[in-house]
Amino acid sequence: MMLRAAFVPPEEAVEQLRALGGRLAQLPGISAVGPGRVDVPIAGLGNVVEADASRFAGVLAECLSDIPPVAVRAAGVELAGEEVTVRLDGDVATLAAVARAVGTAAERVNVYIDRRGFRPAVVVGSVASTRPGSPLDRMLSGPGVLCGLAMEPWPVAEVALIRTRWFGGEARAETAYRIPFRAESFVGRDFRTAKASTPLE
Repeated sequence: MMLRAAFVPPEEAVEQLRALGGRLAQLPGISAVGPGRVDVPIAGLGNVVEADASRFAGVLAECLSDIPPVAVRAAGVELAGEEVTVRLDGDVATLAAVARAVGTAAERVNVYIDRRGFRPAVVVGSVASTRPGSPLDRMLSGPGVLCGLAMEPWPVAEVALIRTRWFGGEARAETAYRIPFRAESFVGRDFRTAKASTPLE
C-alpha cells in the first residue's frame, strides 16, 4: 500500500482549512488540495506491504511512548515554493520530535522514508507561479488572510498513517492506522482503530 505519515487536524479545523483553500482556488492559477490531503505532512513511506506497515505502527508507538499530546494553532498563510501553506505555531518543537521519531521507526523496520525536512504547516493549495503584486501575493499579505481561521488551538495526540488508493484514475486517501502518543499503557492495541484491546495489569 502507498503510505504516508501525517498529523490530521480535527474535523472543524479541516473544514476551515478547506474553506481557505477554496477561496484561494478562485484566484487564477491556484488549485486547492484534495479534501483527503488537508493535514500536516510528516513523511512519505512509499509502497509498504501490510506486514511491514503493522510492524512500523508498533515500533512507532514505542518511539512515541514518552511524548505528550500538544496543541497548535494557525499562525499565518505563506507561499512555500509551489505550495500555499498555513503555518502553525504552538508546541511545534514536539511535532518536529515526533517527525524524527517517524524516521527512527522507519529505520528500525527497514521501511523507506522520504527524508525531506519537516515543516509545521498545512498545505491548502498549489500554484504554478506567482510574482510580486499578483492577486495571490496581495491576498497573502492582506490583513484578512486568516479570516475564518481564528479558531481555538487544536490538539495533536496521534500520528495518522494514510493509505492512498486509486479509483478511476482519482487518488483517495484513507487513514489505515492511528498511532497515539503515550500508547505504552496498553498491549495488544489495534492501531487501525487506536482502541485498546488489552490493558496492562
